[in-house]
Amino acid sequence: MELNKSNMKKIMLLIAFGIAFYLGLKNLYRFSDLAGFIGSIFEPFLLGMAFAFILNILMRHIETRFFAPLNRRYTQKWPKIRRPLSIFLSLLIVLGIIALILLIVVPELIKTIVNLTNNIPNFFNEIQNYLTRISNQYPDIGESFRKINIDWNSISQMLAVNGQKLASSLVGSTVTVTTNIFHGAITLVLSFVIALNILAQKEKLQGQAKRVLYAYLPNPKAQKIVWLCRLSNKTFSNFIAGQCTEACILGTLCFIGMNIFQFPYALLISVFVVFMALIPIIGSFLSTVIGALLILIVSPIKAVWYVVFFVVLQQLEGNLIYPRVVGSKVGLPVLWVLAAITIGGNVFGVLGMVINIPICSILYVLLKEDVGKRLKSKKKQDKPVQDTGE
Repeated sequence: MELNKSNMKKIMLLIAFGIAFYLGLKNLYRFSDLAGFIGSIFEPFLLGMAFAFILNILMRHIETRFFAPLNRRYTQKWPKIRRPLSIFLSLLIVLGIIALILLIVVPELIKTIVNLTNNIPNFFNEIQNYLTRISNQYPDIGESFRKINIDWNSISQMLAVNGQKLASSLVGSTVTVTTNIFHGAITLVLSFVIALNILAQKEKLQGQAKRVLYAYLPNPKAQKIVWLCRLSNKTFSNFIAGQCTEACILGTLCFIGMNIFQFPYALLISVFVVFMALIPIIGSFLSTVIGALLILIVSPIKAVWYVVFFVVLQQLEGNLIYPRVVGSKVGLPVLWVLAAITIGGNVFGVLGMVINIPICSILYVLLKEDVGKRLKSKKKQDKPVQDTGE
């Protein structure tokens, strides 16, 4: 290879890339701190974009479907009124759902706490009576229980000391907690304002982003990026819609089943199941544990039967409802949905389980397109060879 100016430039760039890659691998642990620092700076904008993206799913349906008759009839002044009205209705629906859930859950939660408080003494009495019956039926086990010595004084002293430490730590961290709450409130308000501005002028922002892409990139690359952004938007929107649909289906089935089998706290547990169902797979296990603990105070037998009932329901949801409802929304086969959940959960935890499904859907579409192009090019290359061989 000749050491001309062009080749020397390529060699220098390759050496610089190698050094940068080596330093990046050596200081890989610093990237998480850097990402956290950058995320804290742009936190209001990132949250605002997330709020705008979620609200846009509902707002888009209101604009195009709910207001469809008005869109066809009024074409002059109505388009200027439609966007603010759609944003207002979207916020009203979301806040109404939250208020309705709170009105349902809070009284039920208070009632549950009162019932649990009243049932705890009876629960411990039942455990004591049960242990007494076991001791009478099986003397060897009862003798083993009697040999267990518990120093209640040392336990109470340990609890008192730890309680004092906890109280002093809470007092010491009051300023920090207050600062964090104040910072969180300001961030939330700023994010909400940013989300409203994004929704109000989303077409203008999209146009500006396209102009920047086409100004600084070649047309084929800019078109590819625009297509990829549209695919990502469609995939994530369909995933959120499918996830919410699946959560409502699971919560409804849980409520119906718990009422059929006369389990206590049916409404409270079912609402909790709806929220936990937004976390793929692991949310169902959390619902099982929390629901069983609540029912355990009332009736240990019913708690066991609830676990059996919810395991069956969770298997039905995990293998039939979830892959078909969410998988059909994001365009992924059932096997790919299960693989996305497994890989995302093992690598990034709960957040990875939620995000990995739409990401895998995008990769699936890109891989499908690339495979189709490669097969077509191979067929074109193989045709002349087959013709000459004949």
